[in-house]
Amino acid sequence: MTEERFDYDFGSVLGGRPVVDEFRDELEAIYKLHAAKCSDYTADSADRLANYRFSASMMGIPIERGMLGRMAEKFFRLKSIFEKDGDVKVADETIQDTLRDIAVMCVLLKLELDGRGQDFFA
Repeated sequence: MTEERFDYDFGSVLGGRPVVDEFRDELEAIYKLHAAKCSDYTADSADRLANYRFSASMMGIPIERGMLGRMAEKFFRLKSIFEKDGDVKVADETIQDTLRDIAVMCVLLKLELDGRGQDFFA
């Protein structure tokens, strides 16, 4: 994965509103986070979900349940941080980092289900 910017011009579609630029910038930040974490978690594996698949298999559960469990942990962390008004002891992972992690996991889960040809069990 590269550090390139998205080619799509969101501004021309929605009138160039600043919120659109902020949205694009956030998508880029999420993309960069995912690229970096891929390097750390899945290394050279052709399976972009190797880490989730491994964890799920260790617990004997389907990957989607394992991924939902990881997302639940992230949501619980957010809940705890908000209840403490942001007073956290582990400052290495910000609220923004946690939200980006959740966004990445949602996209990865969607791609996993798409790859199976499932439309969310509809």
